[in-house]
Amino acid sequence: MASAKYNGEEVEVTFTARMVKTDYGVDRSPVWYEPEDIEIDTLSILGVEVDPKDLPKALVEAIHELSDEVEFENDD
Repeated sequence: MASAKYNGEEVEVTFTARMVKTDYGVDRSPVWYEPEDIEIDTLSILGVEVDPKDLPKALVEAIHELSDEVEFENDD
């Protein structure tokens, strides 16, 4: 598993994901890892811990989009 943290002014989110080995599918292609199955592990809005299950679907989707702005690191 891997995790990443987004620290915004009003929102802090810890994401978890499974890292998947990826390449271009051709011989001697470079290899890298990308996050897959990204989930919200912890969420704080204005300093208040929030359970994502209590939020409207559209808001959870918007929060998930924040995962595009962070780097995932393995939790070894």
